[in-house]
Amino acid sequence: MEEFVRQSQLEKIRHFLKMGYYDSVVKESCAVLEEVLKQVYRKAVAELPVKDRTALLEAETAIGRGVKGYTEFGFGQLVAVFSKSRLLDVWARHTGAKLGMLKSISLDYIVELRNQLTHNGSAQQCARSEASLVYECLMSWLDFIGYQEQKTAAEETEQSVPAFAGKADDRTKQTSVQKHIDYLQQKTVSSYHSDKASEVRRLKIQSRFSEESDHESFLYALQRIGHKEHLCGLDVGCADGYVTESRFRSEYGFELVVGVDHNEKMIARQSDHDIFRYRHINVESPDFEDEMDELLDEFGIEGFDVIFMALTLHHLKQPVRFLRKIRRYLNKGGALILRGVDDGALIAYGDDGLVEKVIEESIETKNMSDRFHARKFYSMLRTAGFDDIKMNYAEADSVGIDAEEKDVLFRYYFKFRSDYTKRQLDSDPDNPEYRRKHEQMCEDLESLQDVFLKPDFYFMVLTISAIAIR
Repeated sequence: MEEFVRQSQLEKIRHFLKMGYYDSVVKESCAVLEEVLKQVYRKAVAELPVKDRTALLEAETAIGRGVKGYTEFGFGQLVAVFSKSRLLDVWARHTGAKLGMLKSISLDYIVELRNQLTHNGSAQQCARSEASLVYECLMSWLDFIGYQEQKTAAEETEQSVPAFAGKADDRTKQTSVQKHIDYLQQKTVSSYHSDKASEVRRLKIQSRFSEESDHESFLYALQRIGHKEHLCGLDVGCADGYVTESRFRSEYGFELVVGVDHNEKMIARQSDHDIFRYRHINVESPDFEDEMDELLDEFGIEGFDVIFMALTLHHLKQPVRFLRKIRRYLNKGGALILRGVDDGALIAYGDDGLVEKVIEESIETKNMSDRFHARKFYSMLRTAGFDDIKMNYAEADSVGIDAEEKDVLFRYYFKFRSDYTKRQLDSDPDNPEYRRKHEQMCEDLESLQDVFLKPDFYFMVLTISAIAIR
């Protein structure tokens, strides 16, 4: 392995990450990844059955157009070969290796990020979260091929990983920070559904807590837009339209508001009326931009003056990529409003660590949405091309409210978490670990609900919003 990976290369990447040179982290990591992928390809061609090997070589020929082989490919072309031949799926079938970690990290996204940085010259476009993801991707691939760094005397001795053993998913005891990194990497698509009756009720409670904060965000956006008539608005992730119609008010100057959501059941419940129109669009579909273009044509508009996304971005697999796409549909001088919450933006005292325990249990749940997303708004917006950004914060706490209101606060921020463990269990009902986790979550939530009613318990959570002007 020393022939193409040097300890100094990895030390340099870590140094760049520590110093905040995030563009360099991505570029240097991709350079090493390119060599790793060539090693993986070479081994696959040598060891796979003839049928699979033939498919791999056909993909190489197609990408190289018959004039270049994989040894001459750049990083993007290698990723294209892996994608076209579904090499990881083939290898997993051939060896029985569990490659969930590697498959969960989109190499296509990393190619796009690296290309964007390269085409923009020296201008920094990359956020720390993205650089960290690329670095962790590199380390997972190195782990996969059996690369071992030289350890110092102060570091713990680790067992070697056999080459192509598929051990990249094995986890030892981790810090909370490492669990967070792993959680983000393993996230695929959120299992969230907004059409469940209990969720519809919770969304209305949620709307109550965030209404004042959203009002402030809209007023700031409208003041920056500079006019208050003939406005077009878009609500991305509108669900049943309850929040849409309470935020986009006709007195603000809106004469057309379009709500879009991926959930056909929710959209089917709505009917167009007054200034409101509802359409089914899946924002993560490959056809998203085509459907949005059709939407603009349908209403005879060039774009939207205000685009609103409340608690939507954290369900997406590639939120920054989506922000780049949605920016195209925002009129020049228009405002994009994001709202979210963050499991790290809270304070709890008097619960004996129960709040932290519930959050840890949430993180470990399969297909949990990114509950640490709101802190990333600023960086994600900058990466997506926005530079005129205002952050808005609103707190909700347990001070000076009665028992009923405390119970509402609990339901707003915690009660729904048992739905995640329940969906995980429903995906594999015979899995004893999933059953144990669901039962533990239900038990802990019941205890926490009692804690919320204690007179000396204190809880505070921030709702975080970002308003970006194009």
